[in-house]
Amino acid sequence: MSIPDFGENQLHALNAIVQARREQPSETNVWERTRHFFGKKKLPHLLGTSLTTLKLQGFIPQDFIEHEIQWKDMPYSIDASIGFGFTFEHMLTMAFQPDHFNQLEWRHYKQLNLNADEMMKTGLTIHDLNALKLTPQQLHQLKWSWTQLRSIGGTRENITIDQNDRELYFKHTESKPKQMGGFKF
Repeated sequence: MSIPDFGENQLHALNAIVQARREQPSETNVWERTRHFFGKKKLPHLLGTSLTTLKLQGFIPQDFIEHEIQWKDMPYSIDASIGFGFTFEHMLTMAFQPDHFNQLEWRHYKQLNLNADEMMKTGLTIHDLNALKLTPQQLHQLKWSWTQLRSIGGTRENITIDQNDRELYFKHTESKPKQMGGFKF
């Protein structure tokens, strides 16, 4: 005996409602269409309203971009934002800054499909990256290379990665000064 999947049916119903609210009925006259257009509340006034409510009213992430809402002004959690449909491209367009990475947990990096190239688009410096306290394994999973670390200002002194981890994850070996023998007369 199979058990009905109410979750998927509710998701389809919710998406149908959102789509229906976004589309104008074809039999409306000019006055009704104009009234509908101006009757919709502006998104900036609705900030703080549940993202589920905004979705039911027909808002999508592009509406936030259209209204020039900055990422720093978003009152929503990362989980809620990702659930609403925000991608890292949306976040970049909304002026996502290097210090905003502090809001992310490791699972968010995976959910947003982040990698070193994407992170570098924010103007990230080695000090910003060090502040995130990512492990060498995590940096490797995000596809950071030694060259990229150097390009954001990394030096032997300020890259907080152990020498063994550098060799293992970044295939980088520091050039060591050659040992000279004792004095010969």
